[in-house]
Amino acid sequence: MRRRFTIAILPLALAAGCSNTEKWEAELRAAHWKLDAAEQAAEQATVDKRLAEKEVELSQKNARVLQERLALAYDALREARTKLDSGLHDRLTELSESAGAPGERAQISPYGGVVLDSGVFFGSGRHELTAAGKAALTRLVTTLTQQQYADYDVELAGHTDRDPITRTADRYRDNHDLAALRANSVRRFLIEQGVPTDRVYLSAWGPDRPMGQDKAKDRRVEVLLHKRSTEPSLPASAPR
Repeated sequence: MRRRFTIAILPLALAAGCSNTEKWEAELRAAHWKLDAAEQAAEQATVDKRLAEKEVELSQKNARVLQERLALAYDALREARTKLDSGLHDRLTELSESAGAPGERAQISPYGGVVLDSGVFFGSGRHELTAAGKAALTRLVTTLTQQQYADYDVELAGHTDRDPITRTADRYRDNHDLAALRANSVRRFLIEQGVPTDRVYLSAWGPDRPMGQDKAKDRRVEVLLHKRSTEPSLPASAPR
């Protein structure tokens, strides 16, 4: 009787084993499918990464080309301005000597302005003039109040880097706000020290006129000179 029972249940056991085998095979096929899908996704991610790197490389190359073209354009602009105003180069050279540290010249930017380095003239993330900045501007006032500058308007252009305002967001809404306030601090000091009010105005460019790859150089106020004409008009770089 026992033997019969064993023989009777044998087909059931084989059927159960077959069922498990099919289940495992199905799970194995699903695992292989997932593995294939993961490998394909990894390959696609590698391709996407390479494409992204190529796009970044191309963007950087285009940026360098545009920067070179911009530099050439500003060189041409400076040459044109110099031809129209033969004394402009001498005036800017004098200003750069006045604005720099004793025995040094301040940089003249590609945009034609004498650079007042924010690292000297302002505290980090602030618009108030430092003691060193006021001392440097005092020398600048001496130059700007000379007779040969009487026919020039003085534009004070504020510039920043591209980093968004975060730490001092309670004081400045954005980079243009900070740029304008820094330029206005310089304007107020020059006027208080004797530069005629009707000759000085400000503009704020924020991060829109970078100096290059060094963000520290982007943070600056520039002093630009514009020869007064017989007809009253705003210089090309004045805000409208």
